[in-house]
Amino acid sequence: MTVEGALAPDRIAARPGRLSRRLLWLVPGLALAFYAGAQATAHDLGLVPLLVFGIVPHLTVLLGVGQPHARGQLPRRAVPLYNAMHHPVPPLALIGLATAGILSPFWLVGALAWLGHIVVDLAFGHGLRTPDGWRRRGMVA
Repeated sequence: MTVEGALAPDRIAARPGRLSRRLLWLVPGLALAFYAGAQATAHDLGLVPLLVFGIVPHLTVLLGVGQPHARGQLPRRAVPLYNAMHHPVPPLALIGLATAGILSPFWLVGALAWLGHIVVDLAFGHGLRTPDGWRRRGMVA
């Protein structure tokens, strides 16, 4: 079932030239990841914030384990948290608060890694989802 504003897996691959433009998201995504790594080194934070904030957004799909869904569709139960963890506003808010000195550098590094994760996901076609779990068109809802 395809919802208006969503793309089923067969419709995503049908657009010629779409893949190459989408892969351009790798450039800013990897730049954010490298900058997060440099900031972690500068503040002696190690790999913990990079790994935690870089991996945790994808753990949200575990909420859908055992739930019925089609190929390319995220189970409905996992969609709200998945979308919250893959929307750019939360990490941008953390970056702003950490840059203002309200939060520690740990949060800055974590938010940069999280935002890098979101942007790299865009390169691979893993953006926000519709309430039914299908991929949305465009970058954000």
